[in-house]
Amino acid sequence: MARLENPVLTYELRSRLRIPKLIPAILLRCICLGLLFCLVLLSDLGKGLLAFILAETVLILLFTPGAVCRSFRQGDLRDLALTRLSASAILLGKFVAADIYTFLITTFSAIIMCAVALFHSDLYVWRLICANIALLILVFSSAVIGLAFSIVLRRNSLVAYILIYMLILFLIGSVIIPGPLMERVQSKRAKAAMAKLALYANPLIMTSRALEMRDLMRSTTYMYVLAAPILDWGFTYPDWYSAGIVYSVISLILLIPICLGFRYHIRYGAGYTIN
Repeated sequence: MARLENPVLTYELRSRLRIPKLIPAILLRCICLGLLFCLVLLSDLGKGLLAFILAETVLILLFTPGAVCRSFRQGDLRDLALTRLSASAILLGKFVAADIYTFLITTFSAIIMCAVALFHSDLYVWRLICANIALLILVFSSAVIGLAFSIVLRRNSLVAYILIYMLILFLIGSVIIPGPLMERVQSKRAKAAMAKLALYANPLIMTSRALEMRDLMRSTTYMYVLAAPILDWGFTYPDWYSAGIVYSVISLILLIPICLGFRYHIRYGAGYTIN
């Protein structure tokens, strides 16, 4: 059993779950979640639980990558590299503990939503379960994004933060950003491939389709105008589980070079050799 213990994970969890850190972190996320929920309602993108799922999706994308990137600070890794801990123990401990606040919010929200659904016959509990599975997949994928940039750009955290949130904005706006390019492309196959890629890349589509079959891009006039190139071309929404599998597989594939790069950094970057 001693071999299964991870002192880095234990220390990080104890540090983050102390009341002076836990309450402000959870409170900040709850306030942001409430503001995002109001913004979704005002934009008419969704109502009720769908609006809450969309708000939670954006919350995960805003907080998770940054938390992971902040957890893998150069100074902390240099100190840990001088211990007898393995690179895998350091990586796992830091990675899991960095997601704890988002995981707690997601889990607590899922319990409340399922409890509400039990008392409303028009709500399907299994749909809520699917939506929360999609959210957990997104937590994992966004954490991998933060981990990738923090390892590659470990000497310049500011650039890592900028690139992380540029990528997040690109994913959220994936149904809008390729529009000008699609209008110039003549090949029908290329347009079809770009439309499909844009739909699979958008996390809001994955989580919203897991809850209900809502046409998110035709939900409001301004969304229809912004996504006009894809709408005019014609498309079929991907199943939420297909998008979830794509997100999961890409994240798992990315973890391989990330783990190798992290091990190399711990072994040689800090002048310490792992046995």
